[in-house]
Amino acid sequence: MITIGRMAERYGMLPSQVAKECTTYDLMITDVLATFDKYQQSKANGQVDLSVYDLSQEELQAMV
Repeated sequence: MITIGRMAERYGMLPSQVAKECTTYDLMITDVLATFDKYQQSKANGQVDLSVYDLSQEELQAMV
């Protein structure tokens, strides 16, 4: 419901319109954008440990 509310706010639509017209792809993209925005805000505030994202190619392959 929060995602539908965000989409309605962003596109100037009623939540009921968004619920009727949006696809799961729209919902996924909105969620990814919200998560990225939150990450950027946390990073700007120094609340993100950037070493977590410093992985080698070998470490990434091992995870797969």
